Amino acid sequence: MATVYLILALVIAIVAVIFALQNSATITTGFFVCTPTGSLSLVLLITLAIGVVVGLLFLAPSAVKSSFRVSGHRKRITSLEKELAEHKATVQRLNDEKLKIDGSSPEATPSKPK
Repeated sequence: MATVYLILALVIAIVAVIFALQNSATITTGFFVCTPTGSLSLVLLITLAIGVVVGLLFLAPSAVKSSFRVSGHRKRITSLEKELAEHKATVQRLNDEKLKIDGSSPEATPSKPK
């Protein structure tokens, strides 16, 4: 999945470079009291970068929450696997004790009629 994201980022970067080469007109942008002057492509690429950062900031809390949830699930799985192994050992021990009580061989136990 990381490869797909890397390829997607590369495609976006290539498109951004092509866009920057084709849109080199100088513009003046007004933002509150600032009026910076720069190329159209630079202004739009900075806007794109700010949008990506804002998007990542919105995604960060859910990613952290999911990470904590996954960590908790892994701990629970480990605990349940350990408990399962203990139960299997108990069942095996009880089966061994039953065989000792019934006789030393499994043939000594009466079979059910068919």
